[in-house]
Amino acid sequence: MKWYFASRMRHKANIAAISEFLKKNGQTVTSEWAHNGSLKPYEQNIPDCQLLSKEIVRSLLDTDIFVLISDPEGTDMFIELGVCLAKSTLSQNITIYIVGKHAKRSLMHLHPSIVHAVDMQEVFEREKIAYQGFDIPDFN
Repeated sequence: MKWYFASRMRHKANIAAISEFLKKNGQTVTSEWAHNGSLKPYEQNIPDCQLLSKEIVRSLLDTDIFVLISDPEGTDMFIELGVCLAKSTLSQNITIYIVGKHAKRSLMHLHPSIVHAVDMQEVFEREKIAYQGFDIPDFN
């Protein structure tokens, strides 16, 4: 399966660890944003931002499993969620998870295509990913 993780940059080390675990177990991660540096301030890096944003949308459209790590703040991760909700409406070829305690803070978080999960362990169990021996990061 092809995975995409949306999250705040402060979780990038945990996202990178989960991505590496999944890849070692035969899964694909469609975006390696957790390994990239920041492009902030965006207005001073417009060409790079435009290129990366196009790449991210392509990655999202090629994703089977989208996981949003919930947070009381954030911007881009909610746009990424919107792209995946549009994909789910048009094709139904995506599973969308929102993980964590901030998973129901907006109208769109309650879209019927979204599966709410307490933590990544629940996501792995739903997707039948064996995680024994892997220290699953806690995002709460």
